[in-house]
Amino acid sequence: MAEPIPPSLVLGASVCPTCGAPVGATGGTASAVPAEPGLMTEALAQLAHACPPLTPPPGVKARLLARIQAAQTPPVRPVEPPPEAGALWRFASIHTTEGWLRPPVPGVRLKELSVDVERGMAFLMVEIAPGRRFPDHVHRGAEFGLVLTGDVTSGGRLLRAGDYYHTAAGSAHTEIVSPNGCTALLAVNAEAWRDWRSAFLVPAT
Repeated sequence: MAEPIPPSLVLGASVCPTCGAPVGATGGTASAVPAEPGLMTEALAQLAHACPPLTPPPGVKARLLARIQAAQTPPVRPVEPPPEAGALWRFASIHTTEGWLRPPVPGVRLKELSVDVERGMAFLMVEIAPGRRFPDHVHRGAEFGLVLTGDVTSGGRLLRAGDYYHTAAGSAHTEIVSPNGCTALLAVNAEAWRDWRSAFLVPAT
């Protein structure tokens, strides 16, 4: 014979505050659910352990985590640039044909990227074909160079892509030869560049 279920566990039962007897209960062995919060939690936990383990379908965890992340990530709103922002940007590319200049030697060309008047520096792109030699010159100001592709001899050393050099004002730059062709980024004295450009360079065709 089943043991009587406590009054507080009888389905639909109300407990008399005086004697503790269930009011409206139909029997001590009826199916029951906890009426008190603590007992309800314990009963649900026991039911959860009684269920056989299930393996969720593939992708459920990834979709759930994606939904949680999407809910926590604030929406990205595009920022509209002010009307005058276009005047603050300038772009150039070595892949376009416009703006290239060449000295009076074959296989060499230069492109002016920008001129910083306040700092007195001009930024150039130089391209030397394989086996070609850049004209000898003396620096009126400091020069900074970074080899981007290929190789070139400079200052008595063979420089490859990623190599950098700096030379001071008054130095002689000679024997500039690229064995396999190269492109390099240069920062030179702006005034010297303007004079050299107007005296020696012509548009490359």
